[in-house]
Amino acid sequence: MRSLSVLLILTLSLAWAGPPASPAWTFFQKVLDEAGMTYRLPPGYRERPPEPNDVLVYHYRVANPETGVEIRYLVIPIDRIKVDYDDPHASAPEPDHLFSLLFPSVLTQVAVDGGYREKEYPGLEALRIFGADWAAAGVLTPNPKFAPFAHCMVIAMHKNGRADAFEFFLADDLAALKKAVLAHQGALRYRSEEGP
Repeated sequence: MRSLSVLLILTLSLAWAGPPASPAWTFFQKVLDEAGMTYRLPPGYRERPPEPNDVLVYHYRVANPETGVEIRYLVIPIDRIKVDYDDPHASAPEPDHLFSLLFPSVLTQVAVDGGYREKEYPGLEALRIFGADWAAAGVLTPNPKFAPFAHCMVIAMHKNGRADAFEFFLADDLAALKKAVLAHQGALRYRSEEGP
């Protein structure tokens, strides 16, 4: 009887533990923790392994098989940003002040022809949606080497002392893309100073 109860407890604990986390999720979770961020998987989306590409490395990828929308995530903790600057007449820029340069660089890199449109979120909206000090959105046609989709909207966010983060919403259907952005742009956000 004792061995049966031990076996039952072991079986139940394994069932409650769920499936093991994927390597992509384990890495992404570590980066989120380092960046002081949280992530909530949007309803209807499933994890997909990141696909290697020659355009831009990203950390995590999810897709909704019903809508055809895919979301890719890239998070860069401030402590990981190293500035290689060798002008003896000026001081190197602070990593916290690079986000306004980094965002256009990412958009140019991901766009098929380098062209894009961008717009900043008002400060209070960036704070409300993302817990961020700054946020912006860019629209472009993605380079097929990055993602074989017709449309891409990139959401960028920055919080001083924490991280720069990017969400890449991708789809062939523009209406589905817009709906996904409005519904799920806040899935990735900075933890509040008080906690999650």
